[in-house]
Amino acid sequence: MKKRLSRKVSNLLEKAKESVLLSVDIYNKPRTSFRAGGFVVLMCIAWTSLLHAIFEKRGDRYFYKDEQHRGRFVKIDGENKALGLLDSASKFFKDGNDPILKNISLFYELRSKIEHRFMPIIDPMISGECQALLLNFEELIVREFGTENSIVESLFIPLQFTEQRKSIPRTKQDEKVIDFINTFRNSLSTDVSNSQKFSFKAFFIPKLGNHRDSSDVAIEYVKFDPENANEMKQYQKFIVGIKEKTVQVANQGKYKPSDVLKILEERTKQKMIMNWHVKMWKKYEVRPNKKNCITKYCQYDEPHNDYIYTDAWVNLLVDNINNKQNDPGLIINK
Repeated sequence: MKKRLSRKVSNLLEKAKESVLLSVDIYNKPRTSFRAGGFVVLMCIAWTSLLHAIFEKRGDRYFYKDEQHRGRFVKIDGENKALGLLDSASKFFKDGNDPILKNISLFYELRSKIEHRFMPIIDPMISGECQALLLNFEELIVREFGTENSIVESLFIPLQFTEQRKSIPRTKQDEKVIDFINTFRNSLSTDVSNSQKFSFKAFFIPKLGNHRDSSDVAIEYVKFDPENANEMKQYQKFIVGIKEKTVQVANQGKYKPSDVLKILEERTKQKMIMNWHVKMWKKYEVRPNKKNCITKYCQYDEPHNDYIYTDAWVNLLVDNINNKQNDPGLIINK
């Protein structure tokens, strides 16, 4: 017989589930423009409440300590101040490189950048991360509180088209948020960025055969373990002939020098200056002549009359820093 949950745990759990359902409702409304903004804010509330419910159930303290009074906690209106989302997630997911923690970290940072702004332009850019945030929540709540608290039964696949958005003019604020998303992604290890726990990716594959004999459900989510070689081999049979089509966007995956330095700072925790970057492209001769580059690392952008750099160049510089081949005098420690 399962132990009955305390009122506080039950209330936190209910708040978490209600927040999730509201977030999905906002995201799936066909004419909603504040789609990602509403979803992110409510999912952050949901995750915070779920983690607090888990801590409460386990009897773990999840409050900020008062540094001036040993053994006490920070008080707000007479009550202990509970840990925020990122601190709660870091307490629960011990591995700092856990893809679920990285997924939560992205939205924790993103929430403050978009909750007071209208930015529909980013909706299609973070759809994979949004889906992972939801699926990770479902998996954790079932694992900790049982299938009776699953939210899947309350959700349905919406009857929506995958829309091709018209070109939306970008503001300076849009560009800052988009740069943040790209920089965050580029700071991740390959294992994390490719993980379905960080960003969920899927094909929709038609269910073939006699409809009368098949399941009544039009679309089914099939969970699988990508590390199970035999299982993956089975699924490969279903995706033979399905080829992902990538439309190349101009300058996609290319960075201005200032963006390169931002990414390096994120990935190496070292703040570099522009003179160092100039020294490095000269050292590796990636720009041997004017308007001429080694395309693996660099490209001349004719319309803007400047140079942009590739992921391969960023990775080369990261290796250079990690191997301490750079000039220490050109590094400013954080």
